Amino acid sequence: MVVRLNPVDFAKAMMKKKEQLIPTPIVLDNGIAGIVYGYYEGEDFYYLDRLDVDVSKKEALRKMNVMELRQEIALKIKIFVANSNLNKNF
Repeated sequence: MVVRLNPVDFAKAMMKKKEQLIPTPIVLDNGIAGIVYGYYEGEDFYYLDRLDVDVSKKEALRKMNVMELRQEIALKIKIFVANSNLNKNF
């Protein structure tokens, strides 16, 4: 299962659980690249619903529709998790 967390819940979970943080690079359809942070707890992947981008891309990111951005991040993270699970089986 893939679970999206807001910044407050993500910070609380990281302080409580002390899981290893996994930086996941993604590229949005508009070409903006960034990193989404997450961690595994068992088979489940929890991720922060924010994209960390270079300072030069922050303004372009701010201009994007928030809901569309979250949906695209969610899709890219689900693909990352699915690919990670495939690699575990080989």
